[in-house]
Amino acid sequence: MGQIFGILGFFLSMLAIFFASEIMRRSSDRQIKLESALFKAQIQIQEIEKKMGKVNRLAEDLRHQKKRQAETITALANKSEAVKEETAKEETARFVPSEHKQAKTG
Repeated sequence: MGQIFGILGFFLSMLAIFFASEIMRRSSDRQIKLESALFKAQIQIQEIEKKMGKVNRLAEDLRHQKKRQAETITALANKSEAVKEETAKEETARFVPSEHKQAKTG
């Protein structure tokens, strides 16, 4: 009777070892899959960060261009005002009746 319990105990321990090794194998496979997924996610994050850096540089260039355009437009507007004032002075000086004509008509 003791031998039967010994044999049963041996088979149960072998079965337990088999289950434990199978569980360890499956968890090892799962760990490998998770590590590869993590690696892929890290690569994707790095690519996204690289693209965001490009977008930030493009946005900075765009802001710089808009600033330069605004400065150019302001300078052109100031120049236009100066030219208008100058031409207005010339026109008023050109169309003022001379003293000779004022004396005849007036």
